[in-house]
Amino acid sequence: MANLERVTTGNRDYYRLRVYVDKKRQVISFGNADDREADDAKRHIEHLVECQQRSRLPDRLTKRWLETITDTLHNRLASLGVITPRTISSAPSLLLAYLRAYISSRTDWKKPENYKQAVDKLETYLLTRTKAKRDVPLATLRQSDIEAWQRWMVGTLGMSSNTAGQNVKRCRQIMAVAVSDRLIETNPFANVKIDLSSDKSKNRFIDSPTCQLVLDACPDQEWRVIFSLCRWGGLRCPTEVLSLRWSDIDYAKQRFKVTSPKTARYGKSERLVPLFPELAKELKDLADILAPGLSSPLSGHVITRYRSSEANLRTQLHRICGVAKVPVWPKPFMALRATRRTELERSSIYPNYLLNAWFGHSAKIAEDHYLQVTDADYVLAAKATTALAGASSPKTKVSEPPESLEGPLEDPFREIVAPSASIRQCTIPNKKRALMALGTLLMAMGVHPSGFEPETLGSEDRCAIQLRHGCIYFLHFYRKPMRPSIAVAATFKASFPKSLANRMPPPFAEPPAPLGPPNR
Repeated sequence: MANLERVTTGNRDYYRLRVYVDKKRQVISFGNADDREADDAKRHIEHLVECQQRSRLPDRLTKRWLETITDTLHNRLASLGVITPRTISSAPSLLLAYLRAYISSRTDWKKPENYKQAVDKLETYLLTRTKAKRDVPLATLRQSDIEAWQRWMVGTLGMSSNTAGQNVKRCRQIMAVAVSDRLIETNPFANVKIDLSSDKSKNRFIDSPTCQLVLDACPDQEWRVIFSLCRWGGLRCPTEVLSLRWSDIDYAKQRFKVTSPKTARYGKSERLVPLFPELAKELKDLADILAPGLSSPLSGHVITRYRSSEANLRTQLHRICGVAKVPVWPKPFMALRATRRTELERSSIYPNYLLNAWFGHSAKIAEDHYLQVTDADYVLAAKATTALAGASSPKTKVSEPPESLEGPLEDPFREIVAPSASIRQCTIPNKKRALMALGTLLMAMGVHPSGFEPETLGSEDRCAIQLRHGCIYFLHFYRKPMRPSIAVAATFKASFPKSLANRMPPPFAEPPAPLGPPNR
């Protein structure tokens, strides 16, 4: 049994635990622990000593307690042999300290500032909205705390559910490493539900007049190129814009190479984009100023400033919009890229696979995040509806197809090759004219109203009879050696509706040998 006692030395009070480990008495001090913490420590240490003597694993509660204790106490227990040392002794045991230390260690990340912003939001919440008012140990954080933080970002900070979900997702990614390193038992971020759907209420279509006002308000030619690369080149800003070099531009082939850090992990680090006229003009004006190949190297960047990954171009663009007296739109650079994709998609000039290759995303991503429905689409639809309504009510009277044909038809396709005068003089569109010619031919053949192969309504005989109607009249009028008798033709003609039978041509005057109906 362990013995817990309170010791007073000068002005300092602390708890001390005496316990036997391998038949030797050991002393463990707890520092500034209160009564409850000292009792918990005594109980867990007794359990650890018992597990060490019986070669057993500690229970779940003791494992969780070990995750919350300080490095000093953990190292003291490890020196007694009751537990194993921590795998990463240099890793901070506090939540915010661990998150920041891991971000600093990931020098391969292209945009670590996104993770830093997520940790900043978590720090603000822990210091202002929780009872602790300080950094907390890794193992003390619960899923309910993360869900409360997510609601706080949406409700208090006014973030969209997508942005708040991205912050939770980034912290979840880091904490998964802590679980793999056995610093904590479970990831409190793992089962938190997040909404990463696109918020289309912030989509904006930036038309050409607005873009011209912004271009005129740009302070220098570099900013005109930055805006043009986003609006007419469809580049991602800042990563793809700041990665462009003069050597990537091929004026002879009217294209330029875009380096994309975002898609590099998918094996698509580069893509070719057409050098559109609006963009080519701004690049040539900047080349006249910088003189790449003479005053500056061809391998140099087109945009010489904002080289830091934490550079904020959005604030400067907002200032430019203020000078141009243009209302600031949400997600400014994303809106410029989405506008260009929508503009080219609406033109119907370029196939979808070309646009996907130029913009560096799939068709599904374009539909979910880039393509927009604008006011111009509704105006175009209204005009198209009016045009269709006018076409359905022609001013000139359309000639009706002939009621009957004079004499037998020697050539079964004569009406298609040389249509009648009434069809040739028809003023309605070609499609309707073709349907009229086809209808005249089918009436001459005597096809049953249900067609050559109508749907079966429960009787195979009915289907066969309807099919035979058209076959007999076709043989009778267009296959002279196989024509049936007048009586057979009249019998089948009588089975047709009177309105259709009156339109059929009369049988031949000199019938061939009798030919009965085909076997069923």
